Formats: sequence, C-alpha cells, structure tokens
Amino acid sequence: MNKVMTMHKAISRFVTAGDTLFLSGMQHGEPAAAVHEIVRQKIDRLTLVSVLVATANLLIGEGLVDRVLTGYTNQDERSYAVVKARDAGRLPVFEEYSHFGISLVLLAGQMGIPFIPTRSEIGSDMPKYNKNITSVKCPFTGEYLGAVRAVNPDVGIIHVQRCDAEGNAQKWGTMGVDVEGINASKKVIVTTEKIVDADVIRRDPNRTIIPSFRVSAVVEQPFGAHPMHLAGCYSGDMWGYYFDTGPKENYESYVKELVYGLKDWDEHLKRKAEIKPPGYFENFRINAVESDPIITGY
Repeated sequence: MNKVMTMHKAISRFVTAGDTLFLSGMQHGEPAAAVHEIVRQKIDRLTLVSVLVATANLLIGEGLVDRVLTGYTNQDERSYAVVKARDAGRLPVFEEYSHFGISLVLLAGQMGIPFIPTRSEIGSDMPKYNKNITSVKCPFTGEYLGAVRAVNPDVGIIHVQRCDAEGNAQKWGTMGVDVEGINASKKVIVTTEKIVDADVIRRDPNRTIIPSFRVSAVVEQPFGAHPMHLAGCYSGDMWGYYFDTGPKENYESYVKELVYGLKDWDEHLKRKAEIKPPGYFENFRINAVESDPIITGY
C-alpha cells in the first residue's frame, strides 16, 4: 500500500489535539519539518515525549504542550520559548526521568508490558516527584528494584535517511531512543530524505527500524531534519538554530517569517537560504560517493 502524502495531510490526519506525541532525534535527525507543520496547524494540548529535540522549543513557546516526559531538556528559563509559555500561562509540566529511564518507559511500551524493572531511578528524588517511578519486590529474589510505567505514544514521528512508499524505514547513525519510541507508538509518521524502491530496503534489511505495517504515513522531505545533522546526508547548525530562536526578538521573527508566514517546509528552506549567507545549505551537505550503497541506495 502506498502511504506517501504531503506533510500537511500527514499531520492533519494523524496528529490530534490532546495526543501523546513522540519525536525522534536526540540531537540527530529530529523531524524538524514535521514540528513546524504541527506549529503551523496549532495542534495543542500535547504530551511530548522526547530527549534533546531542539525544535521542540517551538511547540513549547507556542503554547501547544501541556506535559513533557523527558530525560533531559534544554528548554529552561534561558530560552524565550519557555518565558513566553510561562507568561501566557501555558508552561508545561515536566515529568523527569534519567536518559536511561525514558528509554525504559518506551522499551516497555514497545514490548507491550505495563512496566519494566530497573536498578536505575530509585536511590534518587525522582520517585518523590514522578508518580510513574516506583519500586517493586522481585518475585524471585525478594529484593526491591526500581520500576517505571510504560508509555505508548498516540503518535510517533521519525525522520530517516530512506524509506519505501509502503513505510519500511531505514535509519543509521546515532539512534538515541528512536527505535524504542517509534515502535512503542500507536500511529507512526515517517518523514524521509528520499523515497526509494522496496528492493533497496530488502537488500539491506538490518537497517530497517520499523516495518511498513506499523506506519501510517510517509512524507518525502529533503533536509527534513535540519538544523540538526543527519548521518550520511548533512551536518547540522544546532547553535545557529539556538541563536535564531533564543532571544525574544529572534524567536518572534523566526516563527513569523519561517513558520507561520510559509505554507510548507520547502518554502522554509527557500526563505532560509535567502536570509542566510550564500551557499548556506550546500555548506552542510555531505556528498555521498556514488558507489556507496548505504548512502545512495544503488
């Protein structure tokens, strides 16, 4: 089944106000284009599950998030997005885990079990402030272990290097919690640098991180993870992005000119190329060797 559609259609059809939303990334290949589209459509009351997803600051700043489950966030009082949300009475509740803890809640969701035991999390103040972290007595040894409640996001969005039209998606490089998070999600949107023939996927099946039958939509979107890097495709401009969206004036200009003022990500890339130094995107592109089957798919 061909699941290819536009970003606007994928987001409007599969992301709903009040959803628990997983975003891939962890500073590599986050679905930046999809985040912009969620902001553009003003889908709100979201519970966000993510780790180190830089463009999540737009969701927070525009008041679209009620709750954040994370192992770490750099969305603090130094970011105008947080200040804007706070001043508007829309600052989300942050439910904190360790990095390992957030991977465990998603792993439990992927496995279809209600919780997972761990030697992590307890022995700290986390159980005091997070009701989804507790302890449990082992039925075999009698010792007490930590336990974290499973999370199954309503929808997960992941950006990958390549995918076929049916949704068999392949990603490589730093994975973070991508595999656990996307496979724990009930609905899945895959955004990809390139849609390739199914034969390309079948020739290198170990790179497939989610099979087609779990995928709801496929969106082909070159540079869909920028300003973060994507292994084998382009390097990133994370610090440039923080400058563009950190101070108040920069942030407000960014959302006005590069989010709300445009119809889609292609217009975003075109506009960004106009206001950045000449050759901005070409400076980040990684030129794949044509004979390299990993990158080119040939």
